[in-house]
Amino acid sequence: MTTPTTAVTTTARPVGRRAVGASAVGMILALVRRDLGDPRQFRLPLLLDLAFGVVNLVVFLFISRALTPSSGTDLAHSPSYFDFVAVGITFLLILQAATTQLTSRVIREQRGGTLELLAAQPVPVTALTIGTAGYPFLFALLRSCVYLAILGTLLGLRTERADWWGVAVMLIAGTASLMGIGIALAAFTVAVGHGDAAARLFVVGLTFVSGTYFPVSGLPGPLPELTAVLPSRIALDGLRAALAGGEWAWSAGTLLGVTALLLPVSSWAFARALRVAAGRGTLKRD
Repeated sequence: MTTPTTAVTTTARPVGRRAVGASAVGMILALVRRDLGDPRQFRLPLLLDLAFGVVNLVVFLFISRALTPSSGTDLAHSPSYFDFVAVGITFLLILQAATTQLTSRVIREQRGGTLELLAAQPVPVTALTIGTAGYPFLFALLRSCVYLAILGTLLGLRTERADWWGVAVMLIAGTASLMGIGIALAAFTVAVGHGDAAARLFVVGLTFVSGTYFPVSGLPGPLPELTAVLPSRIALDGLRAALAGGEWAWSAGTLLGVTALLLPVSSWAFARALRVAAGRGTLKRD
């Protein structure tokens, strides 16, 4: 009697794992399809975002013509200040998707009661977090590609030496590395609240120290050395190098390592935040 029971238990276990894995993938795809299927997401918001971004880039184009960086300024492979700041603004879209847009989406899910329903599903929390973050990041990648196309064709971004495979890899690797940071902020939003304000403050600070608008060599004291470990700075340096035809593989590999470290930790933090909010009765907020 013992032998048949053991055989049944042994064969049933892999089936359960496959079922859980299929449910996790299904939830991720369902959440992304839900957001992509909303036509309101691709009309006026997309046009307004693109218009604002183009105006912002044009403003910096004229600023770069009026101001000349001092000799010896390290522009991180960029041939001019405009090339430098244009890449920074493009990548800022992904940073905003990882922070303010993701936390805003989690807040809407809380207020609508859908986060409570999704958290009750028998799938890993990682699937819930990645599915929720899927649309903001896909939307940010789309806008980044459009901005790079506009920069190269209309605004004079120098791309004659660009390694486009490297550019694509750096955009994807940078997005993946920032997803862990965004999920951690979403966990803070669920457990504590006020995540939108914390995300905006985080964006300002990370933008300042990552070399978005000016070279990190202009930071005071030991900050240039200390910020070298930030995923946002690594991604910006690698993206600028890829557009200039330089070496980007090390940056991409580092970002993949950061993703492998941050994503499980942030997913665990989000699961913990869900339990805390459920215990307090704040999983659904007004």
